[in-house]
Amino acid sequence: MRWPLALMLLVGCSAPLAEPDAAVEGPDASVSVDASVPLDAGAVVDAGAPDAGEVDAGTPDAGVPDAGVPDAGSPSLFVFTGSGNGTIGVFSFDTRDGGLTSLRTLNGGNGTSFLATDLAHGRLYAVNEGSSQVAAFAFNVEDAGLQLINRVGSGGAGPAHLSVDGTGAVVFVANYGGGSVSVLPVIADGGLGAATQTLASGGQAHQIFADPSNRFVYVPCKAADHLAQYALDAGTLTPLSPATMATAAGAGPRHLALHPTLPRAYLINELGSTLQTLAVDAQGRMTSLQTLSTLPAGFSGANTCAEVAVHPNGRFVFGSNRGHDSLARYAVDAATGQLTLLGHTPTEGQTPRHFSIDPSGRWLLVGNQNSGSVFLFSVDATTGGLTSLGNVATVSGVSFVGFATP
Repeated sequence: MRWPLALMLLVGCSAPLAEPDAAVEGPDASVSVDASVPLDAGAVVDAGAPDAGEVDAGTPDAGVPDAGVPDAGSPSLFVFTGSGNGTIGVFSFDTRDGGLTSLRTLNGGNGTSFLATDLAHGRLYAVNEGSSQVAAFAFNVEDAGLQLINRVGSGGAGPAHLSVDGTGAVVFVANYGGGSVSVLPVIADGGLGAATQTLASGGQAHQIFADPSNRFVYVPCKAADHLAQYALDAGTLTPLSPATMATAAGAGPRHLALHPTLPRAYLINELGSTLQTLAVDAQGRMTSLQTLSTLPAGFSGANTCAEVAVHPNGRFVFGSNRGHDSLARYAVDAATGQLTLLGHTPTEGQTPRHFSIDPSGRWLLVGNQNSGSVFLFSVDATTGGLTSLGNVATVSGVSFVGFATP
Protein backbone atom coordinates (compact mmCIF):
# COMPACT_ATOMS: atom_id res chain seq x y z
CA MET A 1 0.00 0.00 0.00
CA ARG A 2 1.50 3.37 -1.04
CA TRP A 3 0.57 6.78 0.26
CA PRO A 4 0.70 9.65 -2.26
CA LEU A 5 2.85 12.54 -1.04
CA ALA A 6 0.67 15.23 0.47
CA LEU A 7 1.95 18.78 0.15
CA MET A 8 0.99 19.75 3.67
CA LEU A 9 -0.93 18.92 6.74
CA LEU A 10 -1.98 22.09 7.75
CA VAL A 11 -0.96 18.78 8.18
CA GLY A 12 -20.84 22.16 22.58
CA CYS A 13 -23.75 23.58 21.39
CA SER A 14 -24.00 25.82 18.43
CA ALA A 15 -23.68 29.49 19.33
CA PRO A 16 -25.20 32.42 17.42
CA LEU A 17 -23.04 33.84 14.68
CA ALA A 18 -21.15 37.04 15.47
CA GLU A 19 -21.31 40.03 13.16
CA PRO A 20 -17.99 41.08 11.60
CA ASP A 21 -16.38 44.32 12.64
CA ALA A 22 -15.53 46.97 10.12
CA ALA A 23 -11.82 46.55 9.63
CA VAL A 24 -8.72 44.53 10.17
CA GLU A 25 -5.37 46.09 10.86
CA GLY A 26 -2.21 45.31 8.96
CA PRO A 27 1.03 44.09 10.59
CA ASP A 28 1.14 45.00 14.27
CA ALA A 29 3.06 44.33 17.45
CA SER A 30 1.35 40.97 18.14
CA VAL A 31 2.85 39.47 14.99
CA SER A 32 6.15 40.94 13.86
CA VAL A 33 9.09 39.92 11.73
CA ASP A 34 12.71 40.29 12.82
CA ALA A 35 14.38 41.66 9.71
CA SER A 36 17.82 41.56 11.31
CA VAL A 37 18.06 37.77 11.37
CA PRO A 38 20.59 36.50 8.81
CA LEU A 39 19.18 34.05 6.29
CA ASP A 40 20.91 31.22 4.47
CA ALA A 41 21.53 32.60 0.99
CA GLY A 42 22.40 29.19 -0.42
CA ALA A 43 19.97 27.36 0.51
CA VAL A 44 3.47 23.91 31.70
CA VAL A 45 0.85 22.38 29.96
CA ASP A 46 -2.37 21.49 31.81
CA ALA A 47 -3.22 17.91 30.92
CA GLY A 48 -6.82 18.48 31.89
CA ALA A 49 -7.54 21.25 29.40
CA PRO A 50 -6.54 22.18 25.86
CA ASP A 51 -3.27 24.12 25.96
CA ALA A 52 -4.36 27.02 23.80
CA GLY A 53 -3.24 29.66 26.22
CA GLU A 54 -5.54 32.40 27.41
CA VAL A 55 -8.40 33.39 25.16
CA ASP A 56 -9.96 36.83 25.07
CA ALA A 57 -13.70 36.48 25.30
CA GLY A 58 -14.00 39.99 23.88
CA THR A 59 -11.97 39.36 20.75
CA PRO A 60 -13.68 41.04 17.78
CA ASP A 61 -14.41 39.29 14.51
CA ALA A 62 -12.16 39.55 11.48
CA GLY A 63 -14.28 41.97 9.50
CA VAL A 64 -13.16 43.57 6.25
CA PRO A 65 -9.45 43.60 5.28
CA ASP A 66 -7.66 46.93 5.40
CA ALA A 67 -6.86 48.20 1.90
CA GLY A 68 -3.52 49.49 3.19
CA VAL A 69 -2.12 46.04 3.87
CA PRO A 70 1.00 45.38 1.77
CA ASP A 71 0.37 43.51 -1.47
CA ALA A 72 1.15 39.82 -1.07
CA GLY A 73 2.36 39.64 -4.66
CA SER A 74 3.09 36.07 -5.72
CA PRO A 75 4.97 34.47 -2.82
CA SER A 76 6.32 30.99 -3.32
CA LEU A 77 4.39 29.95 -0.22
CA PHE A 78 2.15 31.44 2.42
CA VAL A 79 2.70 30.89 6.13
CA PHE A 80 -0.17 31.16 8.61
CA THR A 81 0.10 31.47 12.37
CA GLY A 82 -2.56 31.00 15.03
CA SER A 83 -2.62 31.62 18.76
CA GLY A 84 -4.85 31.20 21.77
CA ASN A 85 -5.34 34.98 22.00
CA GLY A 86 -7.33 34.94 18.75
CA THR A 87 -4.71 36.41 16.41
CA ILE A 88 -4.19 34.97 12.92
CA GLY A 89 -1.04 36.03 11.07
CA VAL A 90 -0.40 35.79 7.33
CA PHE A 91 3.13 35.83 5.86
CA SER A 92 4.79 35.26 2.52
CA PHE A 93 7.73 32.86 2.49
CA ASP A 94 10.55 32.96 -0.05
CA THR A 95 11.65 29.37 -0.66
CA ARG A 96 14.95 30.55 -2.17
CA ASP A 97 16.42 32.05 1.00
CA GLY A 98 13.85 31.48 3.75
CA GLY A 99 12.74 35.11 3.86
CA LEU A 100 9.54 35.64 5.86
CA THR A 101 7.44 38.78 5.29
CA SER A 102 4.44 39.75 7.41
CA LEU A 103 1.41 40.59 5.26
CA ARG A 104 -1.53 40.79 7.63
CA THR A 105 -2.81 40.11 11.13
CA LEU A 106 -6.40 39.90 12.25
CA ASN A 107 -8.60 38.78 15.09
CA GLY A 108 -9.98 35.39 14.12
CA GLY A 109 -12.21 34.73 17.13
CA ASN A 110 -12.02 33.33 20.62
CA GLY A 111 -8.95 31.08 20.65
CA THR A 112 -7.59 30.43 17.13
CA SER A 113 -5.22 27.72 18.32
CA PHE A 114 -5.33 25.66 15.11
CA LEU A 115 -5.92 26.52 11.45
CA ALA A 116 -6.58 24.60 8.24
CA THR A 117 -6.31 25.93 4.70
CA ASP A 118 -7.90 25.06 1.37
CA LEU A 119 -6.22 27.67 -0.81
CA ALA A 120 -7.29 25.89 -4.01
CA HIS A 121 -10.77 27.13 -3.12
CA GLY A 122 -9.61 30.30 -1.38
CA ARG A 123 -10.58 29.23 2.13
CA LEU A 124 -9.13 29.25 5.64
CA TYR A 125 -10.78 27.65 8.66
CA ALA A 126 -9.98 28.24 12.35
CA VAL A 127 -11.06 26.68 15.61
CA ASN A 128 -12.47 29.09 18.16
CA GLU A 129 -11.74 27.09 21.30
CA GLY A 130 -13.20 29.57 23.75
CA SER A 131 -16.63 29.74 22.09
CA SER A 132 -16.78 26.11 20.82
CA GLN A 133 -17.11 27.30 17.24
CA VAL A 134 -15.35 27.07 13.91
CA ALA A 135 -14.76 30.18 11.78
CA ALA A 136 -14.65 30.15 7.97
CA PHE A 137 -12.76 32.83 6.01
CA ALA A 138 -12.41 33.68 2.35
CA PHE A 139 -8.74 34.15 1.42
CA ASN A 140 -7.53 36.22 -1.54
CA VAL A 141 -4.13 34.96 -2.71
CA GLU A 142 -3.51 38.22 -4.62
CA ASP A 143 -3.43 40.50 -1.58
CA ALA A 144 -3.64 38.07 1.38
CA GLY A 145 -7.07 39.46 2.21
CA LEU A 146 -9.11 37.50 4.74
CA GLN A 147 -12.87 38.01 5.07
CA LEU A 148 -14.99 36.25 7.67
CA ILE A 149 -17.76 34.22 6.02
CA ASN A 150 -19.45 32.71 9.06
CA ARG A 151 -19.10 30.84 12.33
CA VAL A 152 -20.88 27.67 13.37
CA GLY A 153 -20.90 25.46 16.43
CA SER A 154 -18.15 22.86 16.48
CA GLY A 155 -20.48 20.13 17.76
CA GLY A 156 -18.70 19.86 21.12
CA ALA A 157 -16.75 21.78 23.72
CA GLY A 158 -13.27 23.20 23.17
CA PRO A 159 -12.37 22.34 19.56
CA ALA A 160 -8.59 21.84 19.39
CA HIS A 161 -7.99 20.70 15.81
CA LEU A 162 -9.62 20.75 12.39
CA SER A 163 -8.84 19.73 8.82
CA VAL A 164 -10.38 19.77 5.35
CA ASP A 165 -11.10 16.51 3.56
CA GLY A 166 -9.39 15.75 0.25
CA THR A 167 -12.30 17.05 -1.84
CA GLY A 168 -12.83 20.31 0.06
CA ALA A 169 -16.43 19.28 0.74
CA VAL A 170 -16.30 18.90 4.52
CA VAL A 171 -14.32 20.11 7.52
CA PHE A 172 -13.56 17.68 10.35
CA VAL A 173 -13.32 18.98 13.93
CA ALA A 174 -11.84 17.32 17.03
CA ASN A 175 -13.55 18.62 20.17
CA TYR A 176 -11.01 18.30 22.98
CA GLY A 177 -13.35 19.30 25.79
CA GLY A 178 -16.26 17.26 24.47
CA GLY A 179 -14.37 14.10 23.51
CA SER A 180 -16.17 14.07 20.17
CA VAL A 181 -15.59 14.65 16.47
CA SER A 182 -17.87 16.48 14.06
CA VAL A 183 -18.30 16.72 10.31
CA LEU A 184 -19.18 20.22 9.05
CA PRO A 185 -20.30 20.60 5.41
CA VAL A 186 -18.73 23.35 3.27
CA ILE A 187 -21.55 25.34 1.69
CA ALA A 188 -21.61 27.21 -1.63
CA ASP A 189 -19.87 30.40 -0.46
CA GLY A 190 -17.13 28.48 1.35
CA GLY A 191 -18.76 28.92 4.73
CA LEU A 192 -19.76 26.07 6.99
CA GLY A 193 -23.11 24.47 7.69
CA ALA A 194 -24.25 22.90 10.94
CA ALA A 195 -22.65 19.56 11.81
CA THR A 196 -24.10 16.68 9.84
CA GLN A 197 -22.51 14.15 12.17
CA THR A 198 -21.06 14.18 15.68
CA LEU A 199 -19.54 11.04 17.17
CA ALA A 200 -18.08 10.22 20.58
CA SER A 201 -14.45 9.46 19.73
CA GLY A 202 -12.89 9.35 23.21
CA GLY A 203 -11.77 11.75 25.91
CA GLN A 204 -9.75 14.78 24.81
CA ALA A 205 -9.85 14.25 21.04
CA HIS A 206 -6.76 16.16 19.94
CA GLN A 207 -6.50 15.83 16.13
CA ILE A 208 -8.58 14.69 13.17
CA PHE A 209 -7.61 14.26 9.51
CA ALA A 210 -8.24 12.09 6.47
CA ASP A 211 -5.50 10.02 4.83
CA PRO A 212 -4.39 11.00 1.30
CA SER A 213 -6.78 8.48 -0.27
CA ASN A 214 -9.67 10.23 1.54
CA ARG A 215 -10.93 6.82 2.68
CA PHE A 216 -9.89 6.80 6.33
CA VAL A 217 -9.91 9.32 9.19
CA TYR A 218 -7.83 9.20 12.37
CA VAL A 219 -8.31 10.79 15.81
CA PRO A 220 -5.75 10.55 18.65
CA CYS A 221 -7.65 10.84 21.95
CA LYS A 222 -5.37 11.90 24.79
CA ALA A 223 -7.46 11.04 27.86
CA ALA A 224 -8.79 7.82 26.34
CA ASP A 225 -5.29 6.53 25.50
CA HIS A 226 -6.39 5.36 22.08
CA LEU A 227 -6.37 6.23 18.40
CA ALA A 228 -9.90 6.27 16.97
CA GLN A 229 -10.11 5.13 13.35
CA TYR A 230 -12.92 5.61 10.86
CA ALA A 231 -13.91 4.81 7.30
CA LEU A 232 -14.92 7.88 5.26
CA ASP A 233 -17.55 7.65 2.55
CA ALA A 234 -19.28 10.66 0.98
CA GLY A 235 -18.53 12.81 4.02
CA THR A 236 -19.80 10.27 6.54
CA LEU A 237 -17.66 8.61 9.21
CA THR A 238 -18.12 4.98 10.21
CA PRO A 239 -15.96 3.37 12.94
CA LEU A 240 -13.63 0.70 11.67
CA SER A 241 -13.45 -2.71 13.31
CA PRO A 242 -11.74 -2.42 15.71
CA ALA A 243 -12.83 1.17 16.24
CA THR A 244 -9.72 2.10 18.24
CA MET A 245 -6.06 1.19 18.67
CA ALA A 246 -4.97 1.36 22.31
CA THR A 247 -1.75 3.01 23.46
CA ALA A 248 0.02 2.42 26.76
CA ALA A 249 -1.92 3.62 29.80
CA GLY A 250 -1.17 7.27 30.50
CA ALA A 251 0.62 7.80 27.16
CA GLY A 252 -1.75 10.57 26.10
CA PRO A 253 -1.77 10.25 22.28
CA ARG A 254 -1.83 13.71 20.73
CA HIS A 255 -0.91 13.88 17.02
CA LEU A 256 -0.34 11.43 14.17
CA ALA A 257 1.61 11.76 10.89
CA LEU A 258 1.56 9.40 7.91
CA HIS A 259 4.58 8.25 5.93
CA PRO A 260 4.39 9.49 2.31
CA THR A 261 5.09 6.11 0.67
CA LEU A 262 5.20 3.32 3.26
CA PRO A 263 2.14 1.88 5.06
CA ARG A 264 3.38 3.42 8.30
CA ALA A 265 2.29 6.17 10.66
CA TYR A 266 3.92 7.89 13.63
CA LEU A 267 1.98 8.73 16.80
CA ILE A 268 3.40 11.17 19.34
CA ASN A 269 2.25 10.69 22.93
CA GLU A 270 1.99 13.94 24.87
CA LEU A 271 2.11 12.64 28.43
CA GLY A 272 4.44 9.68 27.95
CA SER A 273 7.00 11.59 25.85
CA THR A 274 7.11 8.71 23.39
CA LEU A 275 6.82 8.22 19.63
CA GLN A 276 5.16 5.09 18.23
CA THR A 277 5.65 3.56 14.80
CA LEU A 278 2.37 2.11 13.53
CA ALA A 279 1.62 -0.30 10.69
CA VAL A 280 -1.36 0.57 8.47
CA ASP A 281 -3.23 -2.25 6.73
CA ALA A 282 -5.27 -2.09 3.53
CA GLN A 283 -8.46 -1.46 5.54
CA GLY A 284 -6.90 1.57 7.25
CA ARG A 285 -6.47 -0.16 10.62
CA MET A 286 -3.37 0.55 12.69
CA THR A 287 -1.23 -1.60 14.97
CA SER A 288 1.81 -0.62 17.02
CA LEU A 289 5.25 -1.84 15.92
CA GLN A 290 7.66 0.21 18.03
CA THR A 291 7.77 2.79 20.84
CA LEU A 292 10.73 5.10 21.46
CA SER A 293 11.37 7.92 23.91
CA THR A 294 11.46 11.46 22.55
CA LEU A 295 13.94 12.50 25.26
CA PRO A 296 17.69 12.05 25.63
CA ALA A 297 18.95 9.48 28.12
CA GLY A 298 19.29 10.93 31.59
CA PHE A 299 16.82 13.80 31.17
CA SER A 300 14.69 14.05 34.31
CA GLY A 301 12.83 17.33 33.92
CA ALA A 302 9.15 17.85 33.19
CA ASN A 303 8.19 17.36 29.55
CA THR A 304 5.19 16.95 27.29
CA CYS A 305 5.18 16.29 23.55
CA ALA A 306 3.21 18.18 20.94
CA GLU A 307 3.74 17.85 17.17
CA VAL A 308 5.08 15.15 14.85
CA ALA A 309 5.95 15.42 11.16
CA VAL A 310 7.53 13.24 8.48
CA HIS A 311 10.02 14.80 6.07
CA PRO A 312 8.62 14.87 2.50
CA ASN A 313 11.36 12.47 1.35
CA GLY A 314 10.17 9.93 3.93
CA ARG A 315 13.63 9.45 5.43
CA PHE A 316 13.18 11.36 8.71
CA VAL A 317 10.60 11.96 11.43
CA PHE A 318 10.60 14.90 13.85
CA GLY A 319 8.76 15.35 17.15
CA SER A 320 8.60 18.32 19.53
CA ASN A 321 9.40 18.26 23.25
CA ARG A 322 7.93 20.96 25.51
CA GLY A 323 10.08 21.18 28.63
CA HIS A 324 13.25 19.83 27.04
CA ASP A 325 12.33 22.40 24.32
CA SER A 326 13.76 20.47 21.42
CA LEU A 327 12.96 18.65 18.22
CA ALA A 328 13.75 14.96 18.42
CA ARG A 329 15.09 13.66 15.10
CA TYR A 330 14.72 10.09 13.85
CA ALA A 331 15.89 8.17 10.80
CA VAL A 332 13.34 5.97 9.01
CA ASP A 333 14.33 2.48 7.92
CA ALA A 334 13.47 2.34 4.21
CA ALA A 335 12.29 -1.28 4.42
CA THR A 336 10.48 -1.50 7.77
CA GLY A 337 9.54 2.14 8.42
CA GLN A 338 10.84 1.81 11.97
CA LEU A 339 12.83 4.58 13.62
CA THR A 340 16.30 5.19 15.01
CA LEU A 341 16.91 8.23 17.19
CA LEU A 342 19.45 10.59 15.63
CA GLY A 343 19.53 13.31 18.28
CA HIS A 344 17.88 16.50 19.53
CA THR A 345 17.94 20.08 18.25
CA PRO A 346 17.06 22.95 20.62
CA THR A 347 14.14 25.04 19.36
CA GLU A 348 15.74 28.14 20.93
CA GLY A 349 12.51 29.09 22.67
CA GLN A 350 10.09 27.80 25.27
CA THR A 351 7.32 25.27 24.62
CA PRO A 352 7.50 24.31 20.92
CA ARG A 353 3.83 23.54 20.47
CA HIS A 354 3.74 23.32 16.69
CA PHE A 355 6.11 23.12 13.74
CA SER A 356 5.84 22.55 9.99
CA ILE A 357 8.11 21.48 7.14
CA ASP A 358 7.67 23.15 3.74
CA PRO A 359 6.71 20.92 0.78
CA SER A 360 10.28 20.95 -0.61
CA GLY A 361 11.64 19.63 2.68
CA ARG A 362 14.27 22.37 2.81
CA TRP A 363 12.76 24.55 5.55
CA LEU A 364 11.21 24.01 8.98
CA LEU A 365 9.38 26.63 11.07
CA VAL A 366 8.73 26.06 14.78
CA GLY A 367 6.46 28.11 17.01
CA ASN A 368 7.63 28.41 20.62
CA GLN A 369 4.40 29.19 22.45
CA ASN A 370 5.62 30.49 25.79
CA SER A 371 8.34 32.71 24.33
CA GLY A 372 6.22 33.90 21.38
CA SER A 373 9.00 33.18 18.90
CA VAL A 374 9.00 31.57 15.44
CA PHE A 375 12.37 30.09 14.54
CA LEU A 376 13.48 29.06 11.06
CA PHE A 377 15.67 26.01 10.46
CA SER A 378 17.22 24.70 7.28
CA VAL A 379 16.88 20.95 6.87
CA ASP A 380 19.61 18.70 5.50
CA ALA A 381 17.70 16.24 3.32
CA THR A 382 20.59 13.75 3.47
CA THR A 383 21.22 13.64 7.22
CA GLY A 384 18.06 15.10 8.73
CA GLY A 385 20.18 17.72 10.49
CA LEU A 386 18.66 21.07 11.43
CA THR A 387 20.50 24.41 11.33
CA SER A 388 18.94 27.40 13.08
CA LEU A 389 18.67 30.58 11.04
CA GLY A 390 17.25 32.56 13.93
CA ASN A 391 14.05 34.07 15.25
CA VAL A 392 12.18 35.24 12.15
CA ALA A 393 8.90 36.39 13.73
CA THR A 394 7.40 37.29 17.08
CA VAL A 395 3.87 35.94 17.57
CA SER A 396 2.40 36.21 21.04
CA GLY A 397 1.32 32.78 22.33
CA VAL A 398 1.93 31.11 18.98
CA SER A 399 0.23 27.70 18.86
CA PHE A 400 0.20 27.02 15.12
CA VAL A 401 2.60 27.78 12.25
CA GLY A 402 1.92 26.19 8.88
CA PHE A 403 3.02 26.44 5.25
CA ALA A 404 0.40 26.61 2.51
CA THR A 405 0.77 26.45 -1.26
CA PRO A 406 -1.12 29.18 -3.17
